[in-house]
Amino acid sequence: MNKCRNCNIVVYDETDVCPLCHSVLDELEEEEREALAVFSEKGSPYPDIRRKTRRIHFAMRLILFLFIVAEVAMIAINYFATPKVWWSAITGIAMIYSYSSMVYWMHRDAGYAAKIGLQICLTIGLLFGIDYFTGMYGWSLRWAIPGIILFGDAIVFFLMMLNRQHWYSYTLLLLLIGILSIGIMGLYFMGTIESIVLPVICISVTGLYLLGTIVFGDREFTREMKRRFHV
Repeated sequence: MNKCRNCNIVVYDETDVCPLCHSVLDELEEEEREALAVFSEKGSPYPDIRRKTRRIHFAMRLILFLFIVAEVAMIAINYFATPKVWWSAITGIAMIYSYSSMVYWMHRDAGYAAKIGLQICLTIGLLFGIDYFTGMYGWSLRWAIPGIILFGDAIVFFLMMLNRQHWYSYTLLLLLIGILSIGIMGLYFMGTIESIVLPVICISVTGLYLLGTIVFGDREFTREMKRRFHV
C-alpha cells in the first residue's frame, strides 16, 4: 500500500504512480499500514472526480476564450493607437503565462514540486519575453532570472523544512534549479552576461544545497532518484 500526498488517497495496488494525478506515491508509515490493513481486501477506494473534471475543463475553455478575445482587442488598439510600440506583445505573453499556470495548477496532473518547477520556468520565460519585446536591455538575464533561481532555492528549503518527513519529494525540483543555475553561468562564459557575481551566487547556493541534500539525505536521496528515473 502506498499513499498519494497530493490527492490524499491510499492506493492498494502494487504501483508507484497515483492513478489520479500521476505523481510518485509515498510509502505508508507503519502506523498507517496497521490502521488501513483491515480495508485492504475491499480494493482501492478511488474517488469519482469526473464531475469536478468537467467543470474544470469548461472553466478553462471559458478563460481561454476570454483571453483570446482580449488579446485580439489589445492588438487592434495597439495597431490603431500606438503602432510604433507593440505593447500588445507583452500582454499576450502575460496571458499565455497566466493561462499556462492555471492549466497546470487546476488540472492537478502532478505533485506540488513539479508544479512549482513549471511555474519557475514559466516565470523565467515571461521575464525574458518582456525584456526582449521592450528592447532587450538585458535586465532579465542580469538580475531578474538569477533572482528567481535564488527564490526557488528558498522555496525548496521552506518546503523541505515544512514537510520534513517527506523532504526528499522536492529533490527533483532542486535538481531543476541546479540546471538553471548552470545555464546562467553558461551565459556568462558565452559573454551574454557581463557580471559574474549573481551567476556565482546562484550556482554556489544551489550547489551547496544540493551537496548537502546528497550527503545528509543518503538513503532517501538514492531511493528518490531510483523512483524518479527508474535506475
